[in-house]
Amino acid sequence: MKKALALLIVILTFNTYAQSLKKFKLIDEDSGIVIPFANIIFNDTSYKGTATDIDGVFFVNADIKKITISYVSYETKILEIANIKSETITLKQAVSELDEVVIDRENPAHRIIRLAVANKDLNNPENLNSFTYKSYDKVYVDINENQDLNDSLSEDTSFFKDSYFFITETIAKHKYLKPRFTEDSVIARRTSGFKNPNFAVLANSFQPFSFYDDHISLFETDYLNPISKGSTKKYKFRLKDEYVKGQDTVFVISFEPKANRNFEGLEGLLYINSNQYAVESVDASTYNSGKIDFTIQQKYKFIDNDYWFPEQLNFVIILGEGFGSFKYVGKSYLSEITTNTPLKKKDFPLVSLTLSEDVEGRHSQYWDQFRKDTLDAKERRTYVLIDSIGDKMKLDKFLKWAPSLVKWRIPFKYVDLDLKSLATYNKYEGARLGLGLYTNDDIFKHLSIGGYGAYGFKDHTWKYGGEVSVDVPGDKDISVSLKYKNDLRETGTYSGNTIDNPFVQRNWIASQMDAIESFSIHTEMKLLRNMNWDLGFNTADVTPLYDYQFMKNGLPMTKYTNSEINVGIGYHVNEELVRNFGVTTRLPSDAPVFKLMYSRGLKGAFDSDFSYNKLRFTLDHSFITKGLGKTTYRLDLGYIDSALPYGLLFTGEGTLDKKIPFVVKDYFQTVTPYEFLSDRYANVFTTHNFGRLFNNKGLFQPDVLLYNNLGIGSLDHTSYHQNIEFKTKDELFLETGLELQNIIKIPYLNIGYLGIGVGAFYRYGYHNLDKSSDNFAFKYSVGFTFK
Repeated sequence: MKKALALLIVILTFNTYAQSLKKFKLIDEDSGIVIPFANIIFNDTSYKGTATDIDGVFFVNADIKKITISYVSYETKILEIANIKSETITLKQAVSELDEVVIDRENPAHRIIRLAVANKDLNNPENLNSFTYKSYDKVYVDINENQDLNDSLSEDTSFFKDSYFFITETIAKHKYLKPRFTEDSVIARRTSGFKNPNFAVLANSFQPFSFYDDHISLFETDYLNPISKGSTKKYKFRLKDEYVKGQDTVFVISFEPKANRNFEGLEGLLYINSNQYAVESVDASTYNSGKIDFTIQQKYKFIDNDYWFPEQLNFVIILGEGFGSFKYVGKSYLSEITTNTPLKKKDFPLVSLTLSEDVEGRHSQYWDQFRKDTLDAKERRTYVLIDSIGDKMKLDKFLKWAPSLVKWRIPFKYVDLDLKSLATYNKYEGARLGLGLYTNDDIFKHLSIGGYGAYGFKDHTWKYGGEVSVDVPGDKDISVSLKYKNDLRETGTYSGNTIDNPFVQRNWIASQMDAIESFSIHTEMKLLRNMNWDLGFNTADVTPLYDYQFMKNGLPMTKYTNSEINVGIGYHVNEELVRNFGVTTRLPSDAPVFKLMYSRGLKGAFDSDFSYNKLRFTLDHSFITKGLGKTTYRLDLGYIDSALPYGLLFTGEGTLDKKIPFVVKDYFQTVTPYEFLSDRYANVFTTHNFGRLFNNKGLFQPDVLLYNNLGIGSLDHTSYHQNIEFKTKDELFLETGLELQNIIKIPYLNIGYLGIGVGAFYRYGYHNLDKSSDNFAFKYSVGFTFK
């Protein structure tokens, strides 16, 4: 009874206090855009006041009679509370503002920035041992209001003038354990147009959790953080304002990249609190970013009188320019924050984003306890309108497409159409057309049966195959497949060394093939954190489709049978998995990836002719050198302990083809596809992207890439291989190249550009060719860019 009475008193006290607060919202007088982080002074007392939050909202209590509002580049406004008739207050932009002039003394902003940099480790919340919090996230999609709307666009969008195109809300629990263990557990989600969405969109997944990393990664582009060592040489900082807040001082500092920059930069405002010189707020936008503009806003609070921690994380993405431009807005509000929580590694699942099977909160009463404010009229209309469209179009059924699309398949009733079987090209088969059909969950849950047939118009031969695959339900992602193939296999390829993507140019120049008739069983699984396992068995009858004989025991052999067991292990450092749309996806990362494939030849098994051990190891890694760009490298090692036919050895590492001259990463650019043959080798491929070195304005903005590749190898029993030409890499092979990406940019769907670049490569050292011009390779590159 005493506890209930105490609780009632607390509630009544809180309600009385809440009713004494007046809520206001600060917006731009002309555009209506909210103004975050503006300084509010109470009753002319400089050390008493508040600031608007990310949504431009602030509160005053009954004791406040007058407020003074100031914000960078805006006119200061002084208001009597009694004379304010609306919750919305407008500020007018100042006509002009002169930059601060610093003569014969240090820029005062530089001292503050250096102190903020020196305290990064102290203030970075991800340096805490552990923490937990809850978040309410809201993301919506709208027309970019700043675009010029012509009549046709106005007609097309009038249907949505009082609503957004899309809105989704999510409530999630989050936990973190240093150095990299995270879990986002979604406990409720609501998405316009869908009754039971099997996905969740978290606003804080579009931007870093804090503003302290040396580089801020947005849309896989790394922007130099203005709060990083040496940033005063890269950025132009201006101390725009400073004001007292309690016992502390808040410094408002503007930043933008200096002229003739050679890095991806941001511009905006930093609010640095003198308490530990921590970031209290930040409003940052990408600078000169082409077809995509990205703005992030973060607000921090001082918790437990010890730590600065985010409490609001917003983003705005404007994709496209002018006609057809859209705006993506996300808001994340953090609550129930606890630090140094007793967590252990075993408390974290393999998948960092998990969805509850029971979708809570379909009713507004549930959501009201988490929302910072009630939904406005436009948001409510969006749910009503888009939900009605979703019911009519049965949008939920399209969510079932995701697992099929990941496998390059389009689902239909009962069967999936395999896109990779429809049309491909290589130099041996020419154009290859086919059809592949596989049953889906409409017939058997977690079981698929199907096959394909294809015809090459250059070799005039049919190929075909069949497959039975089973996906085992659970978080281990276990799958088992049984396959039969009567097809082609490029020489030098084996399990774990194939490119299963028809758009990779290396596949187009494949010309040396073995005909195979094979049976295989293969399983994939994820039993441990950061680690994937593969296990399989394959037996194949192989017929080389080129002039070749392998001498075995002094006798020539052309056709042969090979059976082998394959074991593969992949280890992803800092791996982060999310499960959306029923599919587990690995988020992109620059952290190292180790892969090891072991194959054991089984002589006598299904009449196999060879016994051997084969190993292949790769290490892929990327890292940023501040001010110099991004380096990506691959270490590739291979070893075979026995004499084997040509098709089972290592080759195919070159990409020089004058008719299809494309740059293909992690291959040699000046080597013809089958120039070298090895049974053991070591290759290193490095690419360093300097970024846009020349300038960051105008149409000519190429990325400058430097390539350095090297390799060495050997081959025992070279005399065993008859009627075919090849070389060995017994001495070190070296090549260097320079590529200018995106020299020509072709607008694409008003969201980006198709970029065309050129590259020049040169081989030198022991393996340089007699004719100097033959050591050069000139190639094209094709890609997509927002800039």
